[in-house]
Amino acid sequence: MKNNFMKMVLGFGVIMLLAACGSKAELSDYLEVNFSGYDTMGTATYEIDQDQLIMDTFEVSDNIFDLDLETLNEIDAMLSAYSVELDKENDLSNGEQVVVKLTVDDSKTKKLKTKDEVKVTVSGLEEPKELSDEEIEKNVVVNFNGVSGKGTLMIDTTFSDDLRGLTFESSQDGEIKNGDTVVVSLTEGSRESLASLGYVLTGKGEAQFEASGLDVVAENPSEIANMEDIERFISEGINREYQDSSWGFYKYEIIKGNTYYRQFQRDDEASSWGSSPSNGTLVNVYTIKKYDSDGKVEDTFTAIYGFTDIILDEDNMANVAEMNKYSDTYDSTYSLESVEKLLEGYGYQVVE
Repeated sequence: MKNNFMKMVLGFGVIMLLAACGSKAELSDYLEVNFSGYDTMGTATYEIDQDQLIMDTFEVSDNIFDLDLETLNEIDAMLSAYSVELDKENDLSNGEQVVVKLTVDDSKTKKLKTKDEVKVTVSGLEEPKELSDEEIEKNVVVNFNGVSGKGTLMIDTTFSDDLRGLTFESSQDGEIKNGDTVVVSLTEGSRESLASLGYVLTGKGEAQFEASGLDVVAENPSEIANMEDIERFISEGINREYQDSSWGFYKYEIIKGNTYYRQFQRDDEASSWGSSPSNGTLVNVYTIKKYDSDGKVEDTFTAIYGFTDIILDEDNMANVAEMNKYSDTYDSTYSLESVEKLLEGYGYQVVE
């Protein structure tokens, strides 16, 4: 009887030993899911405790350098046999669940098993601070520059601390006119940075401002109340430009052609060096003939003469003291028709 009992104990021990040797580690036992960031904007990451997994499955100490090559290859195969996937990693809120999907490739290792999925509840996310449109309006300062219809804006902010680096923009920049409601909104980069700063928008992330203070230039020269004054200035200017020689060496014949007007400066002229037309430009085209002392034509060329920066006040009166002279010449290789066509190509229109 005693011998039979001993045989039973010994057999049970062998069975337990074989079972232990053939058991697989449960991958989910080594899984840790961490949450960081702020509520509604949280981020999930996962980690598998590979060190503990190796020690438990291969019963090794911390020193893996004592292992033989075959065991090292088995460890490497096991670590490459599993995959982990989170169904949602960003924009997380406290209380919602993240599903972790686990898989093991049995053809690579016999050391692992796993559940198909594990559900983890999001927790520990801090409450974000709020940034309202009212707060944006209070801390954004805009200045309008240029001329009405092509106005630009300069944006400054008075935010401090974490929000001092926020930047703003407007899709209307460069096309603003007086009276426009201009929408200034957070740039895409600043919107993306709010989460890392611990802020959430409660509105659209924008503020509205009414444009004012932009210079006014006439759409059509007929709108200029003191047009006759400007025409007189042009006439006097061209005559000063081409005065006859006091000693009779040469003299000029000035033949007036068409008058042209352009409301706005072209974008590609904005950075030109030297004399260039700006906004509100009125010019006359002249054919200039220069005669020598014998009365023979010495030279013939085309001249453009007028004024730019013709800015109007509330009564549509141009401030002639603030106008800037604009002139140019084209030598005899250019015909009058070619010069006029160039002006039209630059956006000028004939004044009837």
